[in-house]
Amino acid sequence: MCVNNLEETRNFYSTILGLEERRTSKLSAHFDFYGCQLTCHHIPGFNAKKIQREVDSENVPVPHFGAALPYDEFERAKERLNDHGVPFLVHPHKRFVGTKHEQHVMFIEDPSGHGIELKSFTQAPENTWA
Repeated sequence: MCVNNLEETRNFYSTILGLEERRTSKLSAHFDFYGCQLTCHHIPGFNAKKIQREVDSENVPVPHFGAALPYDEFERAKERLNDHGVPFLVHPHKRFVGTKHEQHVMFIEDPSGHGIELKSFTQAPENTWA
């Protein structure tokens, strides 16, 4: 994905979210994003569009990417974000209550404006995505 400042991006994903940086160059950085590869390419002046769409009576950033995490990892991510003063686009809460898609969810934004959804399903078996 494109990012406008590689050092801010590296700080956000490594220091704030606590993700492992696998490799970096002058123009890119690669992270282990909860078991998936996230590659960030420096494009000066880039800014992701801030478009939102309603989902379950909430406005969420579109487009966005994310990860479904075990609940303890979701809570650790929430604590790290709070500790670093990262504002939530959608504050952590439970949604789709009483359905097979019930989940704890939060939305944040990285320094380039990319929407990120972190969730933890309450009904689906761990390591599955509903």
